[in-house]
Amino acid sequence: MNVYVYENRDEALNLEPIALTRPGFDLRCGAFTFLERIQRLSHGSTLSVFVRDELTEVTRERFSDVVVNPQDVTKGIWLNGIFLWRREFMDELRSSSNTVLRCGERVVGVSLDEEKGRAWVERGSPVFEPPDKSLPSKEISAEPVAYLWDCVNLNGTALRQDADFFELGRKNGGVDQGVHLLNPSSIYVGKGSRVKAGAVLDAADGPIIIGENVTVLSGACLEGPLFVGDKSVIKVGAKIYGETSVGPGCKVGGEVEEAIFQSWSNKQHDGFLGHAYIGEWVNVGADTNNSDLKNNYSPVKVMINGRVVDTGSLFVGLFLGDHSKTGINTMFNTGTAVGPACNIVGSGFPSKSIPPFSWVVDGKIQTHLFEKFVETARAVKNRRDQSFSSAEEKLYRRLFKGRSA
Repeated sequence: MNVYVYENRDEALNLEPIALTRPGFDLRCGAFTFLERIQRLSHGSTLSVFVRDELTEVTRERFSDVVVNPQDVTKGIWLNGIFLWRREFMDELRSSSNTVLRCGERVVGVSLDEEKGRAWVERGSPVFEPPDKSLPSKEISAEPVAYLWDCVNLNGTALRQDADFFELGRKNGGVDQGVHLLNPSSIYVGKGSRVKAGAVLDAADGPIIIGENVTVLSGACLEGPLFVGDKSVIKVGAKIYGETSVGPGCKVGGEVEEAIFQSWSNKQHDGFLGHAYIGEWVNVGADTNNSDLKNNYSPVKVMINGRVVDTGSLFVGLFLGDHSKTGINTMFNTGTAVGPACNIVGSGFPSKSIPPFSWVVDGKIQTHLFEKFVETARAVKNRRDQSFSSAEEKLYRRLFKGRSA
């Protein structure tokens, strides 16, 4: 069956700053991004995606194996990609015809024949338009993702769910003598990885999933549920608490609690990150810390998409957009959102809402020069044998113009 994955524009913009530079379904929650999970659950199906117009080119670069924004569709299931899909939810759609799947007020999926699918695309596609209101609906019980802190809060649930895709208890990589394994039947170590002597892997409270070609250095303490993606490095003495996901190509040290690293980002030194979501190509300077709990123990509020949102949660940390950097000893307050392409240095707490392309020194915000940003972005990606493409430059130029408008 054809599978169409889409992001609703309004929902995606509530996932800023991370979703400013990628489709909402490309966010990480658990061991996978939302799209990676769908790909595993729909193995063998033809997959197409619908994204915001400004993301078309970068999405085609990033996902060369899927069709992006097709104009011609056939019978299939349409999945809201900003959702923690499970096999039974997809089976519910597959067994239905011209039916909407809902989670409360949220449309999470639709099963459509060819005629109704084409009509939806002609009306403006699922990115901009809701499905036909006349269709019958079914209700499912799940926890939808509306904001980044939902990804963080659901991460432990997602990690336990995603463990089904791994052969827990199997050690394909090297685990040195002198590594302490607690509940080894819930630990997976991928091919080419090495866990060095003196490390502690504690899977008593949830699975620990280590991808391929990962290095865990001596003295690191890892607590499950936890995912460490391919080619990542966990530094000497790191303290990585449960319900954390480290995407591919990251270098992580210091203290991390209930956080998500999208991929290719560095937090190599001491300092605390908690209840945080870190984008791609981010560098967190030594002794950078974020607060994730207010001193009066009241729910944290965050500025999102131009409005203040009460998270309803006591624990909310830092949201740091792609290609942003922090200097040594940087401090962030609870619920701080930093846009892409920012540089933050100096003393004191910066603003809790920092727009893209901000150059922040001692709390004072200026505009980061676009040409200087591109120069740095190219250098950063070249160090990892990757390139900053023309499609990426076009997307970031759009963000820069929006910030300057």
